[in-house]
Amino acid sequence: MVTLLSPYLLASQGDRMAMAHGVEARVPYLDHRLFEFAAALPDRSKLRGLHEKNILRRWAADVLPSSAAQRTKQPYRAPDVPAFFGRGEGNPPEYVAELLDEASLSRSGVWDAGAVAGLVRRCRTGQATGVREGQALVAILSTQLWQREFLETPIESGASRHESGKFVLAS
Repeated sequence: MVTLLSPYLLASQGDRMAMAHGVEARVPYLDHRLFEFAAALPDRSKLRGLHEKNILRRWAADVLPSSAAQRTKQPYRAPDVPAFFGRGEGNPPEYVAELLDEASLSRSGVWDAGAVAGLVRRCRTGQATGVREGQALVAILSTQLWQREFLETPIESGASRHESGKFVLAS
């Protein structure tokens, strides 16, 4: 079986592009022999109840420590509050302070500046109430960053932009 997936995803369009933009790509196993082997396995070998990756875990039992081979999946989580406010310091990096200031929040028109100020105060003093408020902070920062970078930043001369249902060249 010949595919373009392996050289395409694992070369310039995959690994290099992901690394160039600080993104961790989760590229599937693309070796055709591995795919053919997995496709030929009986269903009972692919999933045992909710125990994922059963055959991979059985193979890894001789290669990895059992604590690693048998652990549950570890989900990727966005950065948490300490990444933005330090551990106990309470002072955010300059870009975080700019994105969360009242003028910036009001300009975006998406967030209630008073509610965000309360969240920021709790985050700054280490009193944010768990994962939910941490995720809220990341959502607010992400939205504010997108707003600043893509809606407020002037388009460079010659760059294309979308206007009234058609693409035009900026002058």
